[in-house]
Amino acid sequence: MKYLILLTLVSLFSCDQKKTTRISDVNVNDTIPTLRTKVKTESVASYSEKTKDTLNNWRFAVHLYETRETFKFLMKIQYETLNESDTVVIPNFGITPNVEIQKGQAPLSCIVGFKGRDGEFKPYKEVSFKKNQLRVKTIQHYARTRIRKK
Repeated sequence: MKYLILLTLVSLFSCDQKKTTRISDVNVNDTIPTLRTKVKTESVASYSEKTKDTLNNWRFAVHLYETRETFKFLMKIQYETLNESDTVVIPNFGITPNVEIQKGQAPLSCIVGFKGRDGEFKPYKEVSFKKNQLRVKTIQHYARTRIRKK
């Protein structure tokens, strides 16, 4: 009997929640198309520094490439002979994303980020090679807001 009452209450609350989500969401950031008409083949942001190996010309390097989706970038990482890739998704703030890579505080590290509306660099991910491990760490989270019309 307790379970029947609990199931009924959950059903009522979930029905009520659906009514509130029927309010139309208006995204104020929909001015930028979600798909690119032309994708650049060369990197849009890069960072590179030599490793400590004196015999070879090996590098720690990070390159960002555009994808078909406007707010998604392919990140290619290289450390000596190790090559990896990851995806970086920039939030839609109503401006065309402008990605940038800056030198990190530690050796063999860099900060992947983007320019905000004010032109200020917004750090997003740290890419580093520490203790024989390649690391990609999210250092800051960003979100967009939505306006609801009734």
